[in-house]
Amino acid sequence: MSARFGGKVAIVTGSSSGIGKATALRLAREGAAVCGAANRNAEGGQATAREIAEAGGRAIFVQADVALAADCERVVAETLRAFGRVDVLVNNAGITKGAPLEKADEALFDQVLATNLRSAFLMSRAAVPHMLSRGAGSVVNVASVHSVATYTPYAVYSASKAGLCGLTRGLAVEFASRGIRFNAVLPGNTDTSLHPRSNQAVDRAAWRPRPLDGLPIKRAGTPDEIAAAIAFLASDEASYITGAALLVDGGMLSILRDR
Repeated sequence: MSARFGGKVAIVTGSSSGIGKATALRLAREGAAVCGAANRNAEGGQATAREIAEAGGRAIFVQADVALAADCERVVAETLRAFGRVDVLVNNAGITKGAPLEKADEALFDQVLATNLRSAFLMSRAAVPHMLSRGAGSVVNVASVHSVATYTPYAVYSASKAGLCGLTRGLAVEFASRGIRFNAVLPGNTDTSLHPRSNQAVDRAAWRPRPLDGLPIKRAGTPDEIAAAIAFLASDEASYITGAALLVDGGMLSILRDR
């Protein structure tokens, strides 16, 4: 695999499992030094950093709540201390929670919006000045198909991901002339058991994503497939792409259901 990210430094939030872990591993394999960040599963984040190091890459892990401004600043500071620069930011930290309106309290609303939307705003605010100093950088926000279409009872989750796409577009316009690109990926059903939160060993040769007959592709996506899309948008190969929302959903949003 080519070293598309040779000499570059990436921050990946939510690096402890699932799409975040797959993305951290992918960017490291392609030459990036990686700072992973996570809060609820520090053990998993540390395991991701170890796996990168054992494969000959460079990685650190910072336990942080990226819904807090001070923690976001600390993640960036630790990245600069370890690697001296920031070229790529992947805002992947997120939670999926839903409740019917009559049962959705303010605590749920605040938690989902803080984790899924405010964290991307705060991490971007902390990291982008260090990209501007070099005149180049790429931010990829991990949104969801729920930003376009949803089902009950995920109105709050849908709102957080739609807001993330709006943030992506707004910042893309704001920073395009200064060399910083902002894009979003919108994953559909993704089988994260390849990189589970429990960090148990998985036989990658035997692993297959779960079948989903309701999708045109007939299966769930893999974390590695989402990571490949993230890596493309983060790379110089996507140098003319900013403000985009890339569907990675197995055709989910393309199909009309028979009545």
